[in-house]
Amino acid sequence: MTQEQILNGLQAEKESFLAQECAVALQQNPESVLKEIVQTREYLTGLYTTRLRINKSLKRKFFENEEISSWEEAIKQLLSSSAKEVCLNTFTTEEKAYMMFWDTATNQLITIFYLYRENAQDL
Repeated sequence: MTQEQILNGLQAEKESFLAQECAVALQQNPESVLKEIVQTREYLTGLYTTRLRINKSLKRKFFENEEISSWEEAIKQLLSSSAKEVCLNTFTTEEKAYMMFWDTATNQLITIFYLYRENAQDL
């Protein structure tokens, strides 16, 4: 996905504070590089479910409750999605790292979650 497609997709999610926050951050940092991975929904859901489980058991004290809640909600949204293939874009600001999951067939945002930058080093 292009940066313009991502920005337009985020801005279309009027009900999502997190999508709007990420859109503003992306507009303020247009030179930022968005990392992209395309995989099956099952693969990415399994990967991020496993990472969440590991981080909750090993590093729980490092994560804020809202980070864990954001991540858990994203997993629920991925599980309920009918997308076959998903594009994962990551975008990091000075404060947060955002993980955005898009349905590749429709370019619609499935879900988004964030971690504070210091907690997102291995994502």
